[in-house]
Amino acid sequence: MDLDSSFTVEAPIDEVWATVMDVERVAGAVPGAELTEKLSDTSYRGLVKVKVGPLSMQYRGQIELVSRDDAAHVATFKGKGQEKAGQGTAEGTATVTLTENGGVTTGVVHGDLALSGKAAAMGKGVINTVAQQIMKVFANNLQSMLAGGDASSGETAGGAINGASLMAGAIGSMFHREKKE
Repeated sequence: MDLDSSFTVEAPIDEVWATVMDVERVAGAVPGAELTEKLSDTSYRGLVKVKVGPLSMQYRGQIELVSRDDAAHVATFKGKGQEKAGQGTAEGTATVTLTENGGVTTGVVHGDLALSGKAAAMGKGVINTVAQQIMKVFANNLQSMLAGGDASSGETAGGAINGASLMAGAIGSMFHREKKE
């Protein structure tokens, strides 16, 4: 399932890029996400809590930075997650691209998300709506972080997105996911 999201913050592109590429720091800006272990300089484990209406899910996952072009401000993340209490899974990659216009930086995240379990039953429309909500909260948290404030709002955005996708998404907030065959 293809998903496209974007965010805009009032800050120079190099400052936004440095913050987005600091996975340990920026993870706090992702609604419901928490890094639990640094596996290497480019690979992390974490948890993501999501809620869609009456359904609450928690995913345990891993995210990895697989490519990074500092000059072009483009990065690709690969992630996968497993629902903690259930059979649901998510897997894919995320491509994040930053551009700047007059001191305002826009991040575009393209994803192709593969889900199974409860989240998969939600459908693309619900998942896309949730991705947009998550991106909005992420952008507000990132803006606060860039201004020297607290990155985490303490709120969790409801949605049918897996742990890996949320983390990758937030790290530029979201991702390009490759469907598992």
